[in-house]
Amino acid sequence: MPYLVAAVVLLGLVCLVNLVLTLAVVRRLRVHTLRLAELGPATRAPLVQPGTRLGDFSATTVEGETVSRAFFSGPSVVAVFSTECASCHERLPEFTSFLAETRPERVLAVVTGDPDEAGRFARELTSATVVLEPMGGPVSRALQVSQFPSFYLVDGDAVVVAADTAPGRLPAATRG
Repeated sequence: MPYLVAAVVLLGLVCLVNLVLTLAVVRRLRVHTLRLAELGPATRAPLVQPGTRLGDFSATTVEGETVSRAFFSGPSVVAVFSTECASCHERLPEFTSFLAETRPERVLAVVTGDPDEAGRFARELTSATVVLEPMGGPVSRALQVSQFPSFYLVDGDAVVVAADTAPGRLPAATRG
């Protein structure tokens, strides 16, 4: 009988050590996940490089107007969202706050994905010219979109000045 008690106590201690080690691994994974999330674009495909001239495109806005590369007759802010992207849903309020804070003259917002959900994005982007297009549409191709969401500052010659995955990280010198 004393051997049985000793075996149960030993088994209990092994299980307790295993539980502590498992919890330590889970905690460490959470820390690494947060660190990877902070890295952001460095861990993803690169956005179009500053200095890149946009290709030609033609698209129809939600108001039925046609936009093309001529839209960029002055400094402009461009945002590209996908309705199927969780980060896009998170960044939408940040982008609308960015627009309210910086008040750029020209804003083009491109929304891809589900038309019903894209309509919700369009309703929140009241200060932007909104284009709804399928994945890989003409504006996305012109901007060489490689990830969502993407935010760009474009000059009057349709040349990308800056690109990032968060509007708040666009250079302050080019705002407003």
